[in-house]
Amino acid sequence: MSGYGEPKRRRVITHRGRGGESRRDTGRVEKPAITQQIIVEKPKLEKPAWMTDAQYEKTQQSLGLAVSKVSTITTDDKENEANNGNDTNLMASEDLNVKMKYLKNIKDEGKDEIVRNFYNTQTHTSRKSKRTESKIYQLRSFNNCIKYILINKYGKHDGTILELGCGKGGDLAKWEMINTRQYVGVDISDESIREAIKRYCNGQKSGRFEFGAVFATGDAFKTELPQILENFSMEEVCGLQFDNVSMQFCMHYAFGNENSVESMLTNVSRSLKSGGMFVGTIPNSDFISWKINKLAKTYKKGDTSVSWGNSIYNVTFPDLEGYDFEKKKFKTPFGNVYNYYLQDAVDNVPEYVVPFETFRGLCEKHGLELKYRKNFTDMFAKEVGEFFGQLPGPLVQSLQRIDGSYGLDGDEREAASFYVAFAFQKV
Repeated sequence: MSGYGEPKRRRVITHRGRGGESRRDTGRVEKPAITQQIIVEKPKLEKPAWMTDAQYEKTQQSLGLAVSKVSTITTDDKENEANNGNDTNLMASEDLNVKMKYLKNIKDEGKDEIVRNFYNTQTHTSRKSKRTESKIYQLRSFNNCIKYILINKYGKHDGTILELGCGKGGDLAKWEMINTRQYVGVDISDESIREAIKRYCNGQKSGRFEFGAVFATGDAFKTELPQILENFSMEEVCGLQFDNVSMQFCMHYAFGNENSVESMLTNVSRSLKSGGMFVGTIPNSDFISWKINKLAKTYKKGDTSVSWGNSIYNVTFPDLEGYDFEKKKFKTPFGNVYNYYLQDAVDNVPEYVVPFETFRGLCEKHGLELKYRKNFTDMFAKEVGEFFGQLPGPLVQSLQRIDGSYGLDGDEREAASFYVAFAFQKV
């Protein structure tokens, strides 16, 4: 996850490539350096007029969970799990109508804290579950396949990478596949950064990947990148000039307001070399509009919520007052919040619609030219043949259907259609 809310704590950690040396001479040292800085603040939110004192107190407690959890550093992971294992997402258990009204009225920083809280907690929950037993195991494999294809096809090989919203480091192997020389990962969730470091090291003192890596906790939607990475040398962060910038399944959180989008794109554009690539995956605004238009016949103004989904995922809008049914688009491009649920992955977290043409226009203003855009299912059908032999064997096997073909069916296919992949080039 990346970029939602002012950073309350910064945790910056640097690790080097295997054996302290690279395939190229980059002047790396063997021992990792660790620097930490903690700033803890209590979230302050105004009480909506419709909300009772009891409801307000409950939501304040929920938003405070994330801050209370990051106020203490521990080095014992078992102790961390013991301290956090009993946390509950109070917002997720609230009455749906109350929650939907809250999502609409709460200020951006409140949504930011809900998201931050979820991803900190979700990191601990995922440790206790077996990935292969998840109902969305095949969907996750499909999404990973899409990212492998996108990175191989549009990522600049033998280059450097800045990943905003790096999460738990799930894409490290994908970047190694194209011979990445140096990696910088930024995420707002400190717990996710801890897991990313573990994945990078895999129990080895110098790391299990060929490239060097830097990991930092920070908000790339509201904080300039030089400030997030100020504890590192320019050599460690490639002089803040990268061949690739990646944002996977996280950029939509910036679309709560125009300022966050502008800050995010400023970080992306200033960080890319000329000719560098900006790649990512976001919710498909065309798919969302298509679904809403299908609901037009049954929607009545004032409905407390509007939703669709299946056994795997669900999307719920507090209402559709911000949608123009005649023009078949949202009246404004920012702040169109909905509640998203994906089984075993995302537990009712507020997200924002990313109107793609608005996104494309803003990218052009920042010197980023669109090179590729395709929804996941169409992308898989068109591109998988070219990259099939380069994909990891277990990933390929997990996508095989009973009839011997590869891909998704039914509810998983619809859930995958919710997303689109893109690639822009710095001009």
